Amino acid sequence: MRVANKNIRWPRQLMQRVDKVASDLNVVLIVFAVGLATLDFTFLVTQKVIDRLPQVTRMTDDASPTVTVATPPAAQK
Repeated sequence: MRVANKNIRWPRQLMQRVDKVASDLNVVLIVFAVGLATLDFTFLVTQKVIDRLPQVTRMTDDASPTVTVATPPAAQK
């Protein structure tokens, strides 16, 4: 009888353990879902903010003109 009892109780204990692991996993999945939703919302808000910013005027620094040194004319013969 004890052998039959062990076989009957073991699946119930296993199911209790699986249920506990699943409940812990649900908490982790909820945390990930909230984190991803926050990230998505932040990305959406920043895109709206960037679209409303004024255009950036790009300025480039032109290279200063090169200074050429005048060479004296060659001596005429």
